[in-house]
Amino acid sequence: MSYSPTEAIHAASLGLSMAQRRAEVAATNIALRGDGTRAAQRVDFSQQLGLLQRVARGGEVSPSALTQAAVDAAPLRADAGPSSLDHEVAEMATAQLQYQSLAEAVNRHFALTRLALSGRAGA
Repeated sequence: MSYSPTEAIHAASLGLSMAQRRAEVAATNIALRGDGTRAAQRVDFSQQLGLLQRVARGGEVSPSALTQAAVDAAPLRADAGPSSLDHEVAEMATAQLQYQSLAEAVNRHFALTRLALSGRAGA
């Protein structure tokens, strides 16, 4: 299972965008919770997850396909059950952890690339 560095960066970027969008939707659900007229919404990332799974399995995925998998265009669906404040806060916390993990992975990737290009450990 190998993938190009470009695919890895584009996949991480897509994952970062997904985590950000998930947090935004949870924040909107929290803000509108007192309204009582709207059900909570969830983002359907099935198209984006399919692309990320193909990358993880070593399948060919063009960087443009990863770039064009617009997270903002991911459809919203009404949640089946009532929204609880605890659930929405948990959604935001999960999205934050995913974002931080992916950002750290990207930082390490760039640090390793910089080290490989410089050829010295003190770079």
